[in-house]
Amino acid sequence: MEQPKVSVVLTSYNKPIYLDRAIQSVLSQTYANVELIIADDHSAIDDVYKVIGKYLHFKNVIYFNSYVLDEDRLKTARYATQINRAVREFSSGKYICYLADDDYFYPEMIERMVSFAERTGHQVCFCAQHIVDTDGNIDGGGIEGRGIRFFNEVLVRGADRLDHNQVMTTREAFDKVNGWNDDQWCWSGADAVFYDRLENAGYRFYPIDYTQPLQAKMYRLNSVQWNIMNGLPVLEKSENVN
Repeated sequence: MEQPKVSVVLTSYNKPIYLDRAIQSVLSQTYANVELIIADDHSAIDDVYKVIGKYLHFKNVIYFNSYVLDEDRLKTARYATQINRAVREFSSGKYICYLADDDYFYPEMIERMVSFAERTGHQVCFCAQHIVDTDGNIDGGGIEGRGIRFFNEVLVRGADRLDHNQVMTTREAFDKVNGWNDDQWCWSGADAVFYDRLENAGYRFYPIDYTQPLQAKMYRLNSVQWNIMNGLPVLEKSENVN
């Protein structure tokens, strides 16, 4: 029996020093039936395209560039816009995972997530997540002062509790809620708004039966998350719009 396909949407913008690791983390999964969709938002750094170019010969890698104009960049929540296009125009998987270009999956993540979803029939599930700094240290500086984020309970509300990198949904659930809201007002928390859509449609967020972290979330100086945690303006640098 063929494994169900998983589509991983990797949103990319101006982070070549982290992008290679993110891509490798998907291609080195223990689960075989994975397609990787790299959705670059018209990066202005040439090294981004050098990184992506190394993987374009892989049969399971799909790439597109938004070619968004600078004057249009702040008109929508860009990573939500890119996720919607990636899923609707390029994906073919039963399941969808979401990944930012400065974060990464551990090798068994998809295998364990799919195994749980197939066994239980749950359409939205999540795994434990490491919070790391730019040097890879799990130093307890993350959400609620912990280096690991996980809720060993079924969540009615995923907003403000789960990061989009640690969640897997079915394509069916994505379509039922009409994907992500990419309106300008929600760009700094589009994942939370997507979770609200799922909640309002009756979906619940199920923790997989494996409590060790399977994904790593990086908090970078002047990133959206860093600024929010430190009470700074969200838009500090141009790279933060994704």
